[in-house]
Amino acid sequence: MAPKLRVGLMPYLNSAVFYKRMPEDSADLVEYVPREMALALERGDLDAGPLPVAEWFRMDGVLTPVGDFCVATKHMSVSILLFSSRMPDEMEGARIAVTEQTATTVQLMRVLFKEYWGVEPDSLVTRDEPHDAILLIGDEALCNRSGIDDFPFVHDLGEVWNEMTGLPFVYAHWLARIGTDPAAIAALENAIGESLDSALADVEGLLSEGWPAANMRPEEAMSYLEQFTYRMGEQERESLELFRTYYERLPEWRPAPTTTN
Repeated sequence: MAPKLRVGLMPYLNSAVFYKRMPEDSADLVEYVPREMALALERGDLDAGPLPVAEWFRMDGVLTPVGDFCVATKHMSVSILLFSSRMPDEMEGARIAVTEQTATTVQLMRVLFKEYWGVEPDSLVTRDEPHDAILLIGDEALCNRSGIDDFPFVHDLGEVWNEMTGLPFVYAHWLARIGTDPAAIAALENAIGESLDSALADVEGLLSEGWPAANMRPEEAMSYLEQFTYRMGEQERESLELFRTYYERLPEWRPAPTTTN
């Protein structure tokens, strides 16, 4: 029998499809936000999980795919939101607060400022410091999607990427550490696929099973999940390569790690 793997659980509504219908005892699930999940895999505290793609680029060569599973948006993300006091093309020299959870989305934002809006913010800061804009992701972004005081402009970064490229955007890809038992990876792949197929065939039932809906009515949550693609196709791979090209043109910058789980 293949050993049970330590698997990262992404605690966002858009990732519930991977876990909620996973066969019981198929993995030891440990909750991490994106940035911390990457660090946990790097340390060896996890064997596998949906890793932020910017961290996958950084750790290239030490990870192997778990099937073709990913988290990608078709057009809008709805939950990758930049709230700002002025329009992005007017934010030369601005200070932008970045949630400590982010790994890929902050790099997407940096790419869009350079390649699409053509401006360079002054610095990326914590939300406790003075700032002209704030980047939120996941369920926190969903809960604030109607707006934040003092920040009248809201920009969906997945939608902006799609406007710029005509492509979806891939936020995370399921990966395992090189050296992980191949039989265990195959078993995990089967478990994820089983959960994903069941959940996507019954989204209403999934939502009724108690997964946090981020202050959304069931019909809103169902519409939200329809924005996502969970298996890597040709367009997703093309988007990944384009994003990596843009990302590698940027000066290196990574969020500081927070306290681990």
